[in-house]
Amino acid sequence: MGRFAFLGNRLITPEGRRLLPEDLAWLSLTACQAQEWRRMIDPLRGKPAGPPQRNHCSAGDSKVVDVATLMARRQRRLSMVMADPGAEPPMAADTETGPKPRARG
Repeated sequence: MGRFAFLGNRLITPEGRRLLPEDLAWLSLTACQAQEWRRMIDPLRGKPAGPPQRNHCSAGDSKVVDVATLMARRQRRLSMVMADPGAEPPMAADTETGPKPRARG
């Protein structure tokens, strides 16, 4: 089994793939997405929350929206809609009802 190595400005993987610096940016993005997904899903799986960790994938002072926050907002909104179990589901604003089927008799 090979090892990771550098050759010039390229990273050589154990499989022999040559990665340029711009390829590593995509690899970093993929790793950050996986880290965020794990951080969001672990509490839902019942795993205890560990100590808060610094997010190494944050973009500094940019407006980054936390995926867990978005999911919590969506869950609250859905729970308000479904508060009355006997209520009809809301219709989308842009839907149109088609012609009524004729009764056969």
